[in-house]
Amino acid sequence: MYNRLELAPTTVIRPFHGPEDTIREMVKAVLSPRGERSMLVRTMTEQVVHQLQDKDYLSELIAIRNFVATKGRYTNDSLTVEVVKDPQRQIEEILARGVTVGDCDDAACLIATMCRQVGRDAEFVTVGFGAPNTYSHVFTRVREPKSRQYIVLDTVAGSDEARMLRRVTTWRAWRIE
Repeated sequence: MYNRLELAPTTVIRPFHGPEDTIREMVKAVLSPRGERSMLVRTMTEQVVHQLQDKDYLSELIAIRNFVATKGRYTNDSLTVEVVKDPQRQIEEILARGVTVGDCDDAACLIATMCRQVGRDAEFVTVGFGAPNTYSHVFTRVREPKSRQYIVLDTVAGSDEARMLRRVTTWRAWRIE
């Protein structure tokens, strides 16, 4: 038995046309009124970081990553359909049922949005583990302002981010602008 959940539509549900198309929709979702300009998402972001020390930027990034890891359940999209949930939709799902369900692009969108809401420069990174220029995964990386180093925030890789990164054979970073 499940409760019917009435929510705003997701950003995109359509045939998969490659990573460029998906990244374009992800960037639109982050920059949209239901992304970094959403007060609902901002309120959740503030709740996630509110107990941290002032200007502890690395802890903010880790707290956001851990929130999305805890409140997000990973599942693949359909074989031929790309679904990108906007960040506000994901927060609405978390508030309604305690969890949001999606794939790597959904988690990356929510992480990037929340990090941008606390003033961090974020970008998407597509990676592949086989043939050159063949991408199968996306995550967010964020510049930590004190060290100026990029921090990989990938809830799908979980605590195995370092091992996942060692397996990467091809990658591309995408600015969110």
